[in-house]
Amino acid sequence: MNKKANNERSERRWRGVAVSEGIAVGRVLRIHSGGLPASVFRATLDDEGQITREVRRFRAAARLSRRQLRALKRRAEKALGVEHAYIFDAHILMLEDSKLLEDVETLIRRERANAEWAVKVVADRLLAVYAEIKDDYLRERSSDIEDVTRRLLFALSGEPYTRLVMRDAVIVAEELLPSAAAELDFEHVRAIASDAGGWTSHTAIIARGVGIPAVVGARDLFRHARTGDEIAVDAVSGEIVLHPSARTIERFHATAMKSGRRTRHGATDIQPAPLHTTDGIEIVLRANVELPAEFPDVRGYGARGIGLYRSEFLLTQRGVMPTEEEQRAAYLEVAGLAGVDGAKIRLFDLGGEKIGAGENDLERNPALGLRAIRFCLRRPDVLRSQARAVLRAAADGHLDIVLPMISDVAEVRRARRIIDEERARLEDEGLACGAVKIGAMIEVPSAVLMAEHLAREVDFFSLGTNDLVQYLLAVDRGNDGVAEWFRTLHPAVLHSIRRALMAAEAAAIPAIVCGEMAATPAYAAILVGLGARDLSMTASSIPRVRQALAKVSAAEVREIARECLDSDTADAAEEVVRIRLGERWPELFLPEFLPAPKREV
Repeated sequence: MNKKANNERSERRWRGVAVSEGIAVGRVLRIHSGGLPASVFRATLDDEGQITREVRRFRAAARLSRRQLRALKRRAEKALGVEHAYIFDAHILMLEDSKLLEDVETLIRRERANAEWAVKVVADRLLAVYAEIKDDYLRERSSDIEDVTRRLLFALSGEPYTRLVMRDAVIVAEELLPSAAAELDFEHVRAIASDAGGWTSHTAIIARGVGIPAVVGARDLFRHARTGDEIAVDAVSGEIVLHPSARTIERFHATAMKSGRRTRHGATDIQPAPLHTTDGIEIVLRANVELPAEFPDVRGYGARGIGLYRSEFLLTQRGVMPTEEEQRAAYLEVAGLAGVDGAKIRLFDLGGEKIGAGENDLERNPALGLRAIRFCLRRPDVLRSQARAVLRAAADGHLDIVLPMISDVAEVRRARRIIDEERARLEDEGLACGAVKIGAMIEVPSAVLMAEHLAREVDFFSLGTNDLVQYLLAVDRGNDGVAEWFRTLHPAVLHSIRRALMAAEAAAIPAIVCGEMAATPAYAAILVGLGARDLSMTASSIPRVRQALAKVSAAEVREIARECLDSDTADAAEEVVRIRLGERWPELFLPEFLPAPKREV
C-alpha cells in the first residue's frame, strides 16, 4: 500500500489474547473459515505484455467458471428439479456482471498485479459492502461471493488444490481451522490474527505449532480488514493495528528489536537429552504435530518423539479421504521423524468443525455429535483403511494408535477388534505389519470416571487436556465469549487429571499429557506435581518448559499441586500457583507466564 493510500485510512486498533509470542508487520490476507482452494499471492507484472496475458488468463478463468456452473445447474435440475437449481443462477449472473469483470481487469492493469490477487481484492471489497447491508437476507448473500471467488481461483490455479502463498502475509480469519491451515505456506506467513478463539483454540495451536505470532479474540477484525491492507500485530501485548502509521510501524519494529522477539523462532537440531527435576525425577517431553510445517521443529527443539500426531491433516489437505497407500506413506514419514522414541497416531478425529464438508456440517451441536471414535465406528471402512496403513507403516518404524474421545470401554473393544481383524487380513495377504500399541484419549468425564476400567483395556493413556477442560466445565474452548469460564486450573480439572494418572500408574501403563496445558511452564510444573512424567506439546514450547522443569523439585511442586487440589474454586487454585511458583522460582515463572488475577465475570 502506498503512503497516500495509507494516510487516507486512519489507524484502527483491536485488543485480543496473545497466544503465540512475537511481533510482526505485514499485509492482510483474509482467509474464510473454510479456506481457499487456490494460490493467492501478490506478484508484480513487469511489462505491458505480461499485463495483457494476465487479463486474458482471467477472462479464460471466468469463461471456464461459467461453463462449469452451467453444467452443474443442468445436473442439479435433473437430480433435484428446477426449483432447487436456482442457486447457480446467482453465481452465473455474478460471473456475467460486466462491472465485476471490469473491476478485476482494471485492478490488474492499474496495480500491475496478477489475476489471483485482483480477484481476491475485488471480492473483499464486495464482501465489505454486503457486510453493511441491514437486510439479513441480502447480507447473507455474501456467501455467494465467497463461492464464486473460490471457483475463479480454482480456475486460475489449473489444479484442484494448491497452497496459499503471499509474501509477508498476516493471516486474518474468523478462526483459522486446520482445513484452511493445510493450504498455507507458512514460510511466507508473518503472523495470524483471528476474531474468535482462546489459548486452546485451533488458531492458537496452529500458530504455536509453526512458531509464528498470533493474537486471537479480536472481535470484528475480519469484517474490517481487507486483503492487502497493512497491519501490525503485537502478540506479546495482544495489540493489533490496522492501517498503521509510519510512527506506529517504527514503534512495533523498535519493540521487536528491543525484546529480541522475532516473527519466526529459529530452531537448530538439538539431540533429545534426558530431563530431570532437581530431585532426580525424569520427565519426557514429546511433540504434538499436525501440519508438515511443524515437522522440522520436532528435531529442531529436541523432542523425544511425537506424543500426538493429529492425522486429520491428511483429510484437510485435499478435502477427500486419503487412500491406504497415501496414509501409509504419510505415517512412514512421521515414523522416520520420530525415530526410536516413536509416534502416537491419533485416529481421524473427524466430525463437527474438523470435517470441511459433509453430513456433520448439519449437526446442531457438533462437539457432542458424530465425531472422533464415534465417526470411526460408524464408518468402519475409514477405520479399517487407517488401521491397515498404520500397521503396515509400523513394520518400518515405531508407531502406536490412539483412539480419540473414548467414553466407554465397549468403544475400545470394538475398535481393537477391527484393528485385529485388519492385522489378520494383512498377514493373509502376505503384507508386513509391525507391533502397534493401542491407547485411549482421556478427554470426556465418563472416561475419567471409568479410568480404572479403561486402563485394563489399553496399552497407554493420552490425556487431552484441551477437550477435557471443555467437557468438564461445559465451555466451548473456541468461543471467546465464554473464555472467562475456561479455567485450566479448575479443581475439577486437576482432580480428573490426577485420577486418570493414578489409574494408569495402578495398571502399570504409560500416560502422556498431550494438551496445551503442558505447553505452559507453570501448568507443566503443576502436571508434574500431579504425577505426570510424560508431556507432549507444540515443539516450539519445549525449550521453555524444559528450562523450567529442570530447575524445579518434583517434591515441591507436588505440595503445590496438593494445595491446588484442596482449593474450592478456580480462583483459589490460580492464586496458589501464582504465589507459590512466583515466590519459589521467580526467575523461572515470570508474572506474564502465571495465571492473571481473575476479573469478575
